[in-house]
Amino acid sequence: MIILFRNEVLLTHSLSTDKLTLMKNLTYSFFLFMFLFILACQPKEKNMDQTNSTKKHLAFLGTYTKKEGHVDGHGMGVGIYTTDVDHKNWELKNSFAEVVNPSFICHSPNHKIIYAVNEGSGGASTIKVLVYDLADYNIKEIQSVSSLGNGSCYVSTDREGKFLWAANYGSGNVIQYTINKDGTLTGGMSQQHEGTGPNKGRQEGPHAHFIHEHPLRSEVYAVDLGADKVYRYLPTASGLQLNDSLSVTPGGGCRHLAWHPEGDHVYILNELTGTVELWEWHGSVKERQQIISLPVEGEERYPGSAAINITADGQYLYTSLRGPLNEVVVLKTDPKTYQMEHIQRVAVGSAPRFMDLTPDEDILTVALQDDDYILLFERDEETGMLGDNPEKIDVASPVCVVYQ
Repeated sequence: MIILFRNEVLLTHSLSTDKLTLMKNLTYSFFLFMFLFILACQPKEKNMDQTNSTKKHLAFLGTYTKKEGHVDGHGMGVGIYTTDVDHKNWELKNSFAEVVNPSFICHSPNHKIIYAVNEGSGGASTIKVLVYDLADYNIKEIQSVSSLGNGSCYVSTDREGKFLWAANYGSGNVIQYTINKDGTLTGGMSQQHEGTGPNKGRQEGPHAHFIHEHPLRSEVYAVDLGADKVYRYLPTASGLQLNDSLSVTPGGGCRHLAWHPEGDHVYILNELTGTVELWEWHGSVKERQQIISLPVEGEERYPGSAAINITADGQYLYTSLRGPLNEVVVLKTDPKTYQMEHIQRVAVGSAPRFMDLTPDEDILTVALQDDDYILLFERDEETGMLGDNPEKIDVASPVCVVYQ
């Protein structure tokens, strides 16, 4: 192109006007052709949209596999599904049945691995380490370790994938494992809880039901239904070190909790009384600021509260009631006081055991343990309200869903 321009200059005095005009037109045509050629090679936005619309996500599912006193389990074990980009239209790809009652699972932050509690059936529990292959969706076990107790019901990892924690409901203790480079586990170390509560049918001893890392700090919080306590631990190479604890309302039977994303206020769900307690808890500060009842006023039947989730902006809480009530209760939080108010209650099928938001928070996933299906409720981001006519996924004895 530069040569053409230089030639044009050198020939200006020797060429006729017509020839000079012709040369200029050829030069202009060359540049126009090159521009159109480059433009034609650019990827079209429509094609990019088509690619995104066909992208698949993964959903992993834990189910009850055997009949127990609280459930008629007849599920597949651990299942792996693909979903559309909007997390709808689930398709079962494979399952792993060699695990007893995987009532809770979690995904490794660093590997294609699922950690599943092997809740067992009347005996000691184990933690299964399951690796999956995206080429054929094959799932296989690479390790099984003792949970150092019985009735394992919760498992989680830290953000960096250094530690795995498990809660044993039956024996009332929590465990810390070290996660190796290949995702396997070593060094299980136990912390035994103590205590009872006034509900002698459910609180005759400690029942650890939840253990999870703080969203901002390297602290680990364990919730014990039998002792009416929440424990704060510090993870160390030698195990969990008790740092502090708080006691919920006696007989509340705390089950799970959700931290406000700012990190200093926590919402604690009480299974036995169907209440949520708001606490400010950081450093030496520890103050209860609100208790709100989830069932309608005057309701005296067993609430069986099971799940609590909070949005990333801290504006909305999603909670569940089981037993005879079977509802999802939506709460809105005040941005200044963090206190809660009811904004919606939605009737669902039997035993909404587990709930969680999809990663984009467009859908609330509700696993109905006793009705053999999962509901996918569309969520309004502005109002927090759940839509009508949720998509229904048929699954036997669903308990826990993890998206990836």
